[in-house]
Amino acid sequence: MASRWERLFDSVGHFGRFQACVYFASAFQAISCGIHYLASVFMAVTPKFVCSVPGNVTSILFSNSSSSRIEDIWTLWTSTKNYIVVQLENGEIWELDQCSRSKREGSLYLAYEYSGNKSVFSCSDGYIYDHTKWKSTIVTEWDLVCHREWLAKLTQPTFMLGVLLGAVIFGDMADRVGRRYIMWFTSTGQFLFGIAVAFTFDYYSFVIIRFLLAMVSSGYLVVVFVYVTEYVGIKARTWASMHVHAFFAVGVMVVALVGFLVRTWWIYQIFLSVTTLPFVLCCWMLPETPFWLLSEGRYEEAQKVVNVMARWNKVSTPCKISELCSIQQDDLVRCRTGDNDTSTAKKHSILDLFYNWHIARRTITVWLIWFTGSLGYYVFSLSSVNLGGNEYLNLFLIGAVELPAYVVACIGMDKLGRRNTLTPFLISSAVICALIMLIPQDFSILSVLANMAGKFAIGVAFGLIYLYTAELYPTVIRSLAVGSGSMMCRVGSIVAPFCVYLTSVWIFMPQHMAKRKIAVVGAGLIGLSTAVYISESISKCSVTVISDKFTPNTTSDVAAGMLIPHTYQGIPIHQQKQWFRETFDYLFEINNSSEASDAGINLVSGWQIFKTIPDEVLPFWSDVVLGFRSMTEEELKKFPQHRFGQAFTTLKCDCPSYLLWLEKRLKGNGSQVYARRIEDLWELHSKYDIVVNCSGIGSRELMGDLEIYPVRGQVLKVDAPWVNHFIRDGDGLTYIYPGIHNVTLGGTRQKDNWSLSPDPRSSKDIFDRCCALEPSLQRAQDIKVRVGLRPSRLAVRLQKEILVHDGKNLPVVHNYGHGSGGFSVHRGTAKEAARLVGECIAALEGSSLKAKL
Repeated sequence: MASRWERLFDSVGHFGRFQACVYFASAFQAISCGIHYLASVFMAVTPKFVCSVPGNVTSILFSNSSSSRIEDIWTLWTSTKNYIVVQLENGEIWELDQCSRSKREGSLYLAYEYSGNKSVFSCSDGYIYDHTKWKSTIVTEWDLVCHREWLAKLTQPTFMLGVLLGAVIFGDMADRVGRRYIMWFTSTGQFLFGIAVAFTFDYYSFVIIRFLLAMVSSGYLVVVFVYVTEYVGIKARTWASMHVHAFFAVGVMVVALVGFLVRTWWIYQIFLSVTTLPFVLCCWMLPETPFWLLSEGRYEEAQKVVNVMARWNKVSTPCKISELCSIQQDDLVRCRTGDNDTSTAKKHSILDLFYNWHIARRTITVWLIWFTGSLGYYVFSLSSVNLGGNEYLNLFLIGAVELPAYVVACIGMDKLGRRNTLTPFLISSAVICALIMLIPQDFSILSVLANMAGKFAIGVAFGLIYLYTAELYPTVIRSLAVGSGSMMCRVGSIVAPFCVYLTSVWIFMPQHMAKRKIAVVGAGLIGLSTAVYISESISKCSVTVISDKFTPNTTSDVAAGMLIPHTYQGIPIHQQKQWFRETFDYLFEINNSSEASDAGINLVSGWQIFKTIPDEVLPFWSDVVLGFRSMTEEELKKFPQHRFGQAFTTLKCDCPSYLLWLEKRLKGNGSQVYARRIEDLWELHSKYDIVVNCSGIGSRELMGDLEIYPVRGQVLKVDAPWVNHFIRDGDGLTYIYPGIHNVTLGGTRQKDNWSLSPDPRSSKDIFDRCCALEPSLQRAQDIKVRVGLRPSRLAVRLQKEILVHDGKNLPVVHNYGHGSGGFSVHRGTAKEAARLVGECIAALEGSSLKAKL
């Protein structure tokens, strides 16, 4: 009979002005369905947290950082295995873990590591949460962490269970009482239950109200598909029904936008629910569908609707329902008087979907597609906020990518057919799922792009399966096939959240395994720069810097910090030039950024002067620095004792500032810093996979390397702000280096001298030599003396070594022995050390794989 009624669209139009208004008004409410389906991704966020303490906190210690406020610690928190040490007003010292807390017995000093007795307690005083991103979530509201964590993870599956029941209940009711009344009820329910969720008083009332919200949201989404289908003619039905999904996708995008703007869960929920209000206020104006009215025998009402459609669509002679009825009159009479009594008509059941092998195989295939389509759709959507980067932008893009997917689906169905469109996109979505497992976790942009590609592919497949299923079955079991497929779809949506949660339990593929732990020994310029480069270039590792001395007590704090390279014997010049170029380019980039002041980096121009013409008039680094040239005769007149000179511009660094900047950058990358003296690298074997030795002069004892020796350097730091150009004597012993905060005067180069005490005679000699080059330094004030021991070696030790002890191996990468030229090549040698660390990681993973095989 339905095919006969389809003729009315030939009369009033398949998608005229009336259908457009009805379509967009009713489909608009699908936005709210998308909103409520995905609202929990931000509402149930679990922030960083630790146990609370029974008292007022006076001091807090995390790793090597201390604070009086716990809010300052969250930026350094990188793992659930971390803990915080706090001291209370009464002097008690507590270790705070996520799900327990320990009171140190007999401890009087606040230190991070402690091996004494502890008393372990539960978190009976609640938890302390990181409110940096979210002021409040349902997790922080009702402490859904630790032993109650499973309750937070049930919020989305219980919602999807409501979606399942709502689709069944309201789909059946729409056939009984009409589409319009169900749309009124469910849209009003979305608004009322959505607002009610924001005012729930505990977790259980929250879940119950959300369950009811899921039922009405699902009910509306099911009925609106039928509603728009019955108002749109067959010529436009494919595009119209398909793009109801697009409104759902817009709802997902709204969730991302509101989540970004509102960070308190109940206010967030209210804002999301208010989007339903416009439709609630006008939904009573929507008419019932003529198809449903005709199926109920309400011909006069159906005729009124058809007349309104014709008037809006500017059709002068609308179709008469009586004419359509007369066409079927003979059939209707025969149905009432003939042998085929309707009372004896066969009632169909789910078994009819398996009445022969051909149909059974088709049913199983269709059910699998419905299940996997829904599973993939919600897994891609729910997991988007866990991919790294900006979670709000990720979710927005995951919603936005659906819009072109439905356009492609429509075009594909028209041009290629249903199967030829469905098959490649289903296969591609599966391939993308496999590829996502291969992407390292730190490659957030690549992960987001792959997730978007997967969502696009599954969106095309999931969008067309509705229509494809209806076309695959005979008329008598068509509704049953679509209904059962929809049931499998809901099962997939229930399972999807658990698939997302499994990422915290087990993820297949090597790069998602535990990160390799790297210990960098030494916190001078070489140690920190190497640790920073490793943490930024190798995604599958965690870096910890261990040293007994940190700035301002390192040798690097005394360094002049001038970017003029020293020549190393035994190392090819091209290699030294590469190290210098990489260091210069890196510091030059910092100099041109907003971080130049914090890092203590600035450009400085000046002269390098010689008493005799050097053998190398054009040094290997001349094309790396800026504006290198020979000095003019006029310039040389300033230095009458010198016959030749070179003018150029290079970079100067205030080393204490630079070390602090490197340490801050390192901690910002999630790395740890510990103050501890290492007597033997084997002390680190139990906790770390690879050790990077940047201990400088300490390697003489630590590694027994007798090739390294100290070269004592003594410099003066003076206040002479009028000095703007550097001056360096060609022998490298006398130099004047103006910096951001002071001017460095040098220096001495005393081999095998271990003394760190200032020598007054050396200070006077340095000052006199520098004043001979720049007489105005006689007026310098605030003169300070600094002494350091340069870790010198015939050649920089930059190599791998495997330490063996009791049949166990410890990979070690050495990076030390830079002497007076360390600052000029520190970034280049850090890059080389990181490459060696990468080789060690590859070797470890290779041996691990062989062991498993």
